[in-house]
Amino acid sequence: MNIVCVICSDLLVPSDDVFHTPCGHVFHHACLLQWIERSHTCPQCRQRTTESKIHRIYFNFSNNESILEDPVSLQTRIDSLNFQLKLKQKDVDDLKGENEKLGKQTSGLRHEVRKIENKIVSKDSVIFALNDQIKFFKQECSDMKNYKEENIQLKKELENLKCIRSLVDESVSKLDSIIMETSDTFKLKTYIAVLKRYLLFLIYIILNIYCKIFL
Repeated sequence: MNIVCVICSDLLVPSDDVFHTPCGHVFHHACLLQWIERSHTCPQCRQRTTESKIHRIYFNFSNNESILEDPVSLQTRIDSLNFQLKLKQKDVDDLKGENEKLGKQTSGLRHEVRKIENKIVSKDSVIFALNDQIKFFKQECSDMKNYKEENIQLKKELENLKCIRSLVDESVSKLDSIIMETSDTFKLKTYIAVLKRYLLFLIYIILNIYCKIFL
């Protein structure tokens, strides 16, 4: 009598570890454990069971008779193994194809990464150049600010010089009137200092003339 494990479809031989479920069905021990891990039921009748409820079966065989497997069952087993081998080979071929596909994708991604890295290097160069331009423009703005302040100062000095020129050209009475009407203390001090320097300059010229004439 040939007994088959319905999980793997192989014959149960005397050297196998054979276990049975509470409902009485027998299977290879390894096959049954793997099944129970996924589903706590009997693989054949789907009755509820667990690992603690399965038990081993011990067969008694005659020592005088050699146990031979019938050729049909052997051929069935060979066919089953060949079929499983073909399935495994198909899985291997599929995995190889998937591996080649992933290899091509990886190569393409590496190419894209190199392109992006080159773009990043190019953008870094542009950013560096723009930072230099920003520094230059900031310096230009600072210089322009200094020029504006200097221009304002020069305009003030020019106004003062115009006022001083008008003071020099005015008569004494007019000059007294201008000084009396000036309320800006700083401007008044400037007028006095300029007139003082102008007076000293006139004295210097007069003394030179006197020396040339009388000495």
